[in-house]
Amino acid sequence: MAELIGLLMFVGAGGLGVVILYGLMGIIIVQPRTQVVVLRWGKYKRTITSAGMNYIFPLGRQLYRVSSQDTSIDIPKTTVLDANGNPIEISAVCIYRVREAHNAVLQVNNYGAFAYHLANVVVKSVCSRYPYETRDPNAPCLKKESEQVTTELVSELQKMVQHVGIEILQLRITDLTYAPEIAQSMLLRQQAEAMVAARRKIVEGAVTTMQGALTRMQQVNLNLPQPVAESLATNLMLVLCSGERVQAFMPIQIGDTKGKS
Repeated sequence: MAELIGLLMFVGAGGLGVVILYGLMGIIIVQPRTQVVVLRWGKYKRTITSAGMNYIFPLGRQLYRVSSQDTSIDIPKTTVLDANGNPIEISAVCIYRVREAHNAVLQVNNYGAFAYHLANVVVKSVCSRYPYETRDPNAPCLKKESEQVTTELVSELQKMVQHVGIEILQLRITDLTYAPEIAQSMLLRQQAEAMVAARRKIVEGAVTTMQGALTRMQQVNLNLPQPVAESLATNLMLVLCSGERVQAFMPIQIGDTKGKS
């Protein structure tokens, strides 16, 4: 009888030890900037957001750890037609943060892949509404990454991932170029525009210089005859605009000038 009692006590102690050890498995450590979604028998119970030690009895328990840190995803280079129909290659980076872990776990299979694919869609959609560049300094374009473009990228992606509990912090363009098939043509156009702008600047400076020269001659009472003044202005404009020495100057004799005046 005593042996039976001892055996029962041993079995009971062993069973109690197993229960205690099993119960200790319910202790979990939650790291900072981490959320733990708790399910019991497949039903959502709660989300642990406070860092430190927590206890959840392990029977029927499922835990999903979700990081609340800022996460960046690279949107690879893709070809898009801008608002003018020009093919451009564009890449971007998206930075997001999980705000509601239970929605991120329960609403989609993989919230990271979900955000990645939707970011690709938004970049293509939004960038197709704006031109690569524009001559109007106040008009939004992709080249200077206008605030309007950046705001629209973030707001449109945020609407798509709102139900998943994800907050979009940034969605910015990292690389933007013309597609190879038109890159050479666009480069030639930019060079032509730059040359025209430079010539325009030279002409404006030449006109200002010529006006200053004529005004100065009038101030020192150097009154030239009208044909001589016109010839001087023409030659001065030619020199300033050509940037080279010009041999065909009209010789001006001081004596003759005084005699004619």
